[in-house]
Amino acid sequence: MFVLLTDDGCIAARQVRPWDRLAARLRARRLDRELACGACPDAAVGLALRARLLVRTPMRRDLAASAQRVLAIATRTSADGRLPVPVCADRVRACAAEFEELIARLLADGPVAASGIAQASVLLSDATGPLYHRAVADDLRARVREAARALSPLGSCPPEHRAPES
Repeated sequence: MFVLLTDDGCIAARQVRPWDRLAARLRARRLDRELACGACPDAAVGLALRARLLVRTPMRRDLAASAQRVLAIATRTSADGRLPVPVCADRVRACAAEFEELIARLLADGPVAASGIAQASVLLSDATGPLYHRAVADDLRARVREAARALSPLGSCPPEHRAPES
């Protein structure tokens, strides 16, 4: 059972069905994008389910490990001189300190906003983003800083938009 906010600001109880859980898993990337853009996790069952999963410690550790791999790949090359994963290594090296901060905040104890974890997830998994695609004009440093800032203990999301850690 979830308590959700309706469009008019009222509170509504909603039973979570098995279909809701499956749909949230199948739509994880879209839900992450919505949360990263500031969607309220309490606005829909799918968002609430995804936010609850994102704020869990195992998900935070997995994202931190992914960020650590990206940083490691960018700072060394394979034996033949090419990178094993096609990241924009120069961009990653230029904002290594920001990546370190993101990793530290992902691994820190305590609750954080689901939107911050979603931002980190989108940043690390979006093959069309500035991390992997050189033609993208987005500033990678700014995106990493924004995700790290949203992961501060207070987060960039108001308390009523945070998903409870479970």
